[in-house]
Amino acid sequence: MTTSFIPFQRLNDRMISSREDSDLAYFYELLLYGEFITKVISLFLVSAINEDKERTKYRHEHFLARANGIGDFSKIIDEVVTGPSAQILSSSIRDYELKELTQRATGNDWQYDSQSLIVECLKIFKIDHNPLPSKSPLRSWFHYFTQLRNKTRGHGATRSEPSSDACPLLERSIRLIIENFTAFKRPWAYLYKNLSGKYKVSSLNGIHNEFEYLKRDNNSNFDSGVYCFIDSPRRINLLFSTPELTDFFIINGNLKGSVFEAISYMTDERIERNAEYYLDPVTPLPTSHTEGNGSLNVIGNCFTNLPQAPDEYIKRGDLESELSRILLDYERFPVVTLLGKGGIGKTSLSINVINNIAKTDRFDLIIWFSARDIDLLLEGPKQVQTKVLNQKDIATDYFQLVCPDATHKDKVAFFSNQLSKNENGKTLYIFDNFETLTNPVEIFEWLNTYIRNPNKILITSRISKSFKADYPIEVQGMTDNECRELIKVFSQKFRIESLINSRYIEEILEESDGHPYIIKILLGEVAKTGKAQKIQRIVAEQEKILTALFKRTFNALTPASKRVFLTLCSWNSLIPVIAVEAVLWRAANEKIDVEGAIDELSKSSFIDIINEDKEAMINIPLAASIFGKSELEVYPEKMKILDDRSLLMEFGATSQTNVSAGVALKIERKFRTVARRIRSLTDLNNELPTLEYLASKFPKAWIYIVDLFEELEDYEKVKYYLREYLKNSIPSNEKADLWLKLADICRYTKDWDGESFALSELVTTNDVPYYLISDSANRIINYFYNNPEAKNVDYKRVLLQKVIDVMKKRINEANATDYSRLGWLLLHIDAEDEARSYAGKGLEVDSNNQYCLKLYARLNPSI
Repeated sequence: MTTSFIPFQRLNDRMISSREDSDLAYFYELLLYGEFITKVISLFLVSAINEDKERTKYRHEHFLARANGIGDFSKIIDEVVTGPSAQILSSSIRDYELKELTQRATGNDWQYDSQSLIVECLKIFKIDHNPLPSKSPLRSWFHYFTQLRNKTRGHGATRSEPSSDACPLLERSIRLIIENFTAFKRPWAYLYKNLSGKYKVSSLNGIHNEFEYLKRDNNSNFDSGVYCFIDSPRRINLLFSTPELTDFFIINGNLKGSVFEAISYMTDERIERNAEYYLDPVTPLPTSHTEGNGSLNVIGNCFTNLPQAPDEYIKRGDLESELSRILLDYERFPVVTLLGKGGIGKTSLSINVINNIAKTDRFDLIIWFSARDIDLLLEGPKQVQTKVLNQKDIATDYFQLVCPDATHKDKVAFFSNQLSKNENGKTLYIFDNFETLTNPVEIFEWLNTYIRNPNKILITSRISKSFKADYPIEVQGMTDNECRELIKVFSQKFRIESLINSRYIEEILEESDGHPYIIKILLGEVAKTGKAQKIQRIVAEQEKILTALFKRTFNALTPASKRVFLTLCSWNSLIPVIAVEAVLWRAANEKIDVEGAIDELSKSSFIDIINEDKEAMINIPLAASIFGKSELEVYPEKMKILDDRSLLMEFGATSQTNVSAGVALKIERKFRTVARRIRSLTDLNNELPTLEYLASKFPKAWIYIVDLFEELEDYEKVKYYLREYLKNSIPSNEKADLWLKLADICRYTKDWDGESFALSELVTTNDVPYYLISDSANRIINYFYNNPEAKNVDYKRVLLQKVIDVMKKRINEANATDYSRLGWLLLHIDAEDEARSYAGKGLEVDSNNQYCLKLYARLNPSI
């Protein structure tokens, strides 16, 4: 099969190799090919689904993460192209992939021919099936393929004779799809963000023009992964690879606990991936307690769907006065924003102020739109169903409230006109949790374009930099008096007045930074445990709460602001602004706008500025600091931040730094300077003598050299310096990762001797997980399978024996597939009796394991 799509090229290679082995092996490889195509097409279609409030895209991925067989992927293809999901697919695939899958094709179409060929395969194996009608959509191919796969490899005892007849038909059927289906003619790439902020774009099919801008753009924010360019880069979730494209792993179900399995159809290797994102339920979520009413009611002098005000509301005098004054203004400020961190009280403030305004004659109509997806309750954050996500949702919600019996074809256009001049009179439109909308910047521009006085818009949001209102109001923490009133009200509600004294109240005021939700949580914990616990411990244990309060706002920060914030969180201290600027502007660091970052952090309520003058100090509230520390643990530049922290500490009373920290700091400064300066391999090679000397004194620097050569794509040097680093004393888990990386780079450069050596060292590394040993064995098996003459080379037989010895020693950790791999290794050193024994033991573990069955059949041809 001719194709430029790299995963298909790899499968073609396997198929050609198996064709020379036997017809049965050839047929099985074609089934794997069909499985991979089915999975990729299903994931592609899911990626093309636009986000909606029913979480349709998430629902499909949630199902696939638990898929039990290829039939589940066929089912998703059907659901996406024929069910409600089809209505929210990207318009870019409607005239192409969607049409190709759903249009009833005839004998003159490739879609029909592919189905006809696979139906012939079903007939050859005498598998019951629905006859192919004279017109049939391509989506039916996946049903026919599922029947073929499940009745042969899945649950059948496939024989060579029918396989021989079916193979050419199945291959032609698959070829028609991969050569004609539009999705595989689109640009596909693996995107990886380099340290410079620009992207490495590794094309999967040689088509990459649409991704080229990312090589120059450091403002985009795409997670590393496989992407297909549809209307924009769409991540293909549940398909995994690396920047070098050495292998491709695709979801294989088996979700257990918080991980699921991904499989490579190219190498038979399996890996585990974190499944925490897919643990949330897909059933309809409850509505938010701050969602607007479903119909209009009368409050004072106007009609409104305003939600009910909270029972325990603490008045916030200055903010209420300011917001009331601006909303009552007829002539100015058509767009008003309330900006502040999550749980700071923006929504409750709005509801109470607007309740009072409704009793005046300022507005005739007040409409509340809720985009909230999480309710911050006393028992913790809870997911809720989002009411509006986009322009269409907003317009439809308005239409159902104000004129449910009327008909308008274009509700968005109708609502746009209502923003300018509402036929029901002076109108206030409130958009709560604006940052949760699918595209808040685009929607803001839409609203801002059409709104006209005396109508007004009020937006509550955590995001401040993405749009500029006519009058922004920042909601900070409560004043001390407001906090005391809140503590009094909730202490009475929880009946804990006797458990908290004045000293504990002062501690709450200091550590909460006036954050009302955090105060409520602290008091709730006192009520729950019956004692006043240490506040820092209580906050640190509320991981979900911290994520709900800060994660979304943190993700929206600029890279510079994230870097400054995490640097500040690395040290428990008030920090002078001038100290932060001095450390982050030193030669070792990439130049960033520290002043702008500090300003953004202040406006986003991540930090407080004390004494805003030349002696200004930065304070990190307790909750934000604890959240920042957790983010720092997984931040790619953690080492750099910790070095910056050592310099920041010199500005305080404890300014002592040890010698090793000072050396490490200077070495890292040198490497950062070099990384910014070099433009070519020639530049880097000129720096090498100095860099190698530094690495000889500070071994961690070898990996910095590796990174420099990897970014410049000199993989021979990458291999050399990885080996230099591996000569040093390194923790076992890190050493295993490095040997695996070296093996992958060797595979990419077609260096089998280097790959085999790295794999042999990997399997003998202390405490290496058994699945890595088994996967290494599989890679070695594949090599000897394709190079049978190699087993006659002495040092290569030593390699086989080395891996065999390790697998035998830890055989109690093996599953059936692992037994089969050990058997194949033994077969390659002509130990057929032992191989037969281990194949049998594997079948005792899993009698249906295809790999053990295949090996057993190879060793027992008469059976």
